[in-house]
Amino acid sequence: MKRERTITVTNMRLQVRFDWRGWLVLGAMVFSLWAGVGPAQAHQPIWGTETGVTTIPNLSTSFAVYRDLKTPAQVDYYALAAKAGDRLWAGINIPAVSGLEHYGVTVALFGPGLPLADPAAVPFEYPDGVGAVLFNSQPGADFFEPFTQTNYWGRQRFDLTLPETGTYYLAVWNPAGQTGKYVMDTGRAEVFGPGDIFNFPIWWVRVHLFFGHGPYLAGLAAALVVLGVAFVAWRRRARATLAARPAAQS
Repeated sequence: MKRERTITVTNMRLQVRFDWRGWLVLGAMVFSLWAGVGPAQAHQPIWGTETGVTTIPNLSTSFAVYRDLKTPAQVDYYALAAKAGDRLWAGINIPAVSGLEHYGVTVALFGPGLPLADPAAVPFEYPDGVGAVLFNSQPGADFFEPFTQTNYWGRQRFDLTLPETGTYYLAVWNPAGQTGKYVMDTGRAEVFGPGDIFNFPIWWVRVHLFFGHGPYLAGLAAALVVLGVAFVAWRRRARATLAARPAAQS
């Protein structure tokens, strides 16, 4: 629903159309530009589940899974469907926050056609006859993620061809039982729809909360509230001034 407002400026009338939907679209576009990236420069986020298995929708789309190992014995599981010859491209990154400078996790890939792993290297049970490949933590390339404006310490990456058709599983844990946060990214194709532009601000906030930036976000929100109140007060004064001018001129 559109509203038309008339603002009197001395002897001239200026008509302004107000459409909240247009301002919403504009705001989302401005935020995307402020973040310094377009849709094709970011991963689709997956927040994972506290219990059970998190499904990776496909191997080609670029996803980023944000998880927190909260207990020493916690193991996060991910399932992915693949066909023989599909490539799995994935890696681990650690949020660049105090206390995680040397943190790392181990990743195990389980599935059909993989070589049998040493059971002693896997601290949990898995079906007999299922192969597994382990990827231990090792230093990688650190990087700055422009969309969320966050920094990461790079760890292990792996790129391999899956030998058979079926369901494969990824398991992530810390061998020393240390708690901490990690981000696992998979796939390379950045796929976004037009509607995702409205999700970007939500994703941005959730990622910063994951980084522990809640106090900073609260300060930013408070500053925006103050600016909003100041803007409303300024507009009221401006309207009062404009309304008083015809009376003063007469």
